[in-house]
Amino acid sequence: MGPGELVGDAALVDGAPAHTVVARTDTRARRIDRVAIVSALAVAPAELRSLLDTVARLGTGEPTGAAYVAQLCVEALDHRAVRHPYLRALGEGDLPDVRWALADFARHYYGYSRHFPRYLTTVMSRLEQPAHRQALLENLTEEAGVYSGEDLSALADIGVREEWIVGQPHPVLFRRFCTALGVEDDGRTEADQVVCWRELFLGALSNGSPAEAVGALGLGTENIVSTMYLPFVRAIDGLGLDPHDTVFFPLHTAIDDHHQATLNEIATSFAGSDAGRAELRRGMIKALSCRSAFWDWLGERAADPARADRVL
Repeated sequence: MGPGELVGDAALVDGAPAHTVVARTDTRARRIDRVAIVSALAVAPAELRSLLDTVARLGTGEPTGAAYVAQLCVEALDHRAVRHPYLRALGEGDLPDVRWALADFARHYYGYSRHFPRYLTTVMSRLEQPAHRQALLENLTEEAGVYSGEDLSALADIGVREEWIVGQPHPVLFRRFCTALGVEDDGRTEADQVVCWRELFLGALSNGSPAEAVGALGLGTENIVSTMYLPFVRAIDGLGLDPHDTVFFPLHTAIDDHHQATLNEIATSFAGSDAGRAELRRGMIKALSCRSAFWDWLGERAADPARADRVL
């Protein structure tokens, strides 16, 4: 290798280190942090797309299963569900009332996010290999508020205190955010759009093939979380809320990479055949399309809060 060349570049897509480098002479290297570079480029989608496309095209000939999964990761990050005008407007503060929009998001998104343990267990039940089920079980324990020392150290570096999150299931953390915005669980009937999204997503996880289920939960969901939540982090920062109350978001932008890596490894096991590849992509598209439709609805509500209840 020579000056300016990259190693470990595929990890920009899937978060998993793939190579070891041994220097033969005195060498100066620059470490590029995956989360930092994706976060920096999140406001420049064309540049981000160019970078990820370049990484995904590395190598020649028919892509391996891992390379194909990496290509799907790139495709997912370029989907409208991640680049949605609603997300862009929210992150840039280009809405009539950003606080109202965040509260509206909180009220309705809770009906989807609080079921995440159910989504995980549904996919676990579809997997035949014990190692795959065990890997997702580790993700499930984190959803319940159990973290490794390494994760807690990484979170401490960005100002997330251990006592804020340990032993606190993620739905509880999201409710904390809701309460900070004045959104209480008042027993109101959930909006049809929320119920439809949740039921369609669960249908993709339980009724499609196991590969579709992994594509939906992994490639179409966990794969996009750390990028997709960045506009929410920017919008929340402008409100001056207590970091204790908004910890749900930095938690997911900082350490969700290993959830993604776990599901990508499982996806790779299905990517050895044309049928498996097609099913992975189909599941991914199902999840992304459902989320994009939900953003359409929230975006129209946020653009004109006075007529929000008339938006279908």
